[in-house]
Amino acid sequence: MKRNAMLILVIVIIFLVASGFLSLYFYKETETVSNFLVGDKHTAILEQVSKQESINEKLDKISNEKKYTFNDAYVEVNPYEISPLSGIIIFNTSKEEEVNVYINDVFATTMESNTKHIIPIFGLKENFDNQIKLVMGENEKVYSMPTKASNLEYPLTVNYRSEVLNNEEIYFTVASYSTYLSGWDSFGNLRFYLTVDNRMDVEWLDNGHFLIGTSQGQFAENFVSFVEMDYLGKIYNYYVPSNGYSFEFQSLSDGLVMLAGGKKPVYLEEQVIYTVNPSDGSTVNLINLSSLILAIDPEFDKNYLGQKAIRNAFYYNESTDELLVSFRGLDAIVSYNFKGNTLNWVFTNPSNELFQRDVWKNYLVTTKSNRYPLGQHSVFITQDGNIGIFNNGYDRLHGFENGGNDQVSSYAANYSSVDIYKINGRQANLVWQYDANKSLFSHQYGSIRETNYGYLMNFGYNLKDEYRNNALGLLSEAEANQDNIYAKIIEVDKNKNVLFEATSEEGKFRVFKNSMYKSVTSNPVISQLNIFENLEEDTLTETTYKEVDIEISSEWIYETNFTKNTFDTNYEILDSDELKLYFVNRNGKIYILDYKKKDSLNNKRIFNVNLPKDEYALYINLNDKIYKTNNVYKF
Repeated sequence: MKRNAMLILVIVIIFLVASGFLSLYFYKETETVSNFLVGDKHTAILEQVSKQESINEKLDKISNEKKYTFNDAYVEVNPYEISPLSGIIIFNTSKEEEVNVYINDVFATTMESNTKHIIPIFGLKENFDNQIKLVMGENEKVYSMPTKASNLEYPLTVNYRSEVLNNEEIYFTVASYSTYLSGWDSFGNLRFYLTVDNRMDVEWLDNGHFLIGTSQGQFAENFVSFVEMDYLGKIYNYYVPSNGYSFEFQSLSDGLVMLAGGKKPVYLEEQVIYTVNPSDGSTVNLINLSSLILAIDPEFDKNYLGQKAIRNAFYYNESTDELLVSFRGLDAIVSYNFKGNTLNWVFTNPSNELFQRDVWKNYLVTTKSNRYPLGQHSVFITQDGNIGIFNNGYDRLHGFENGGNDQVSSYAANYSSVDIYKINGRQANLVWQYDANKSLFSHQYGSIRETNYGYLMNFGYNLKDEYRNNALGLLSEAEANQDNIYAKIIEVDKNKNVLFEATSEEGKFRVFKNSMYKSVTSNPVISQLNIFENLEEDTLTETTYKEVDIEISSEWIYETNFTKNTFDTNYEILDSDELKLYFVNRNGKIYILDYKKKDSLNNKRIFNVNLPKDEYALYINLNDKIYKTNNVYKF
């Protein structure tokens, strides 16, 4: 019995010791794994999109609360936190009611009849106690919406305003330096602006929303994504299309959206125009502009088919299938058939060395006016069927960017203009021109839009007179900062009578004109936030922390910015570097993106990391040494 008792005691001791060791082992294992998810937490989705989900949930909950009534409504300024001159009013009624909305005593819109009222308020004045009057049947209620000063660095100064103008039509400007997208009434009062860097083209939709690009993954004027939003700053759809986005949108009658991009997004080796289905972001049709040029001329300088082409505008005529494309870098306008997948003609100076081979003789369009496209922007087809461009008057093909003359004083005779041509066969006749008496030289930027009155023109990057005549001044310096340029916005009727003229000390890429309200407005669908990702998914390799020594990683001392599609750091990635991104979850599983192979020239790239829903710590493997960024991303 004593021997059995002793044996049992030994077994118990051994069991307790083993259990202790096992507990310690599992504790250390758990502690090791949990230590991976230490650091600042972020979302892997673009921040301006990811923030919207919680705001939608809050406002949706408020809209279902019966305590908010016509006389005691929920009122909030800037509910989406990126559009300070907007607001929202929410309340419920026992039966369907129509509501008329007045903003500062000016009628704005009639809200559709409903029991749940979600009223978007646009076009508030800055630094002002805006008064919003609601009229529902015999009842009236006034709510206050005070706003803060915008403190925008570059206001719009109106020099002339015709009495024929409607002050509720807003002049929208897109700038890439400080103010981003902003809207101004005809008196120069700021009525809208975004505090996030969305930019390039703006395409207004029939539902009152608009499309605009994000600056995500920016390289030159090329981007990864775009959004559909309203003036509240509410995003309804976030698109990451297959071929990226740059410069231009066009909404087509069949509901598709046409946009410009590249065979690969952002870092453009070949230029494309394509259409996407807005219901899912998928690509429907695509035309490769570069390959069609090479099909005609295999010896064409391929350096001018990628990024150097600067394909900065297009316009599609649905009835004729003609697609006009502005290639600023080629000093040329090219006509294609989009669905026909053919090239029709090229409008450029006959001396352009890129088109000197005999194969181009039957494609070149000439003009007796001797005013050919030069560094042009903003091609479009007028209501009369003519072709209009903003002609910068700057020989981009031979500019300082390509080793040409950089002295501003050499361009004293250059001027920018809006040129409208009627093209018959291979002959372009100049039928309308506005050149501001040859006084404006916008070597960069510019746009033209047709309005109910005539034309809205944006001389977007004019050299100041004193600098233009400065023998020491350089175009490259003027392009690098705002000090020596200004934008001039001019609206004229077709007889060239000036209706509106304004200036800004900031360069403007494009200018548009649009009303913020329709006569009848629907309740915004607060819960809507669709994310459509159509980039090809990258293949990731998988391992665990047991196979990789990430526990002994060093601190990554450089900045890190990451989304599912982009990675940026202020570490200068060398051609000789190898770089991998490690995504480590709470269980210690590691997903590896091979970001940069040794000696490849692709030091920045666009990708699509699609991981299982979880949180992941980001580690970086640089030349087989592992670094922790102390950043955790939620997928």
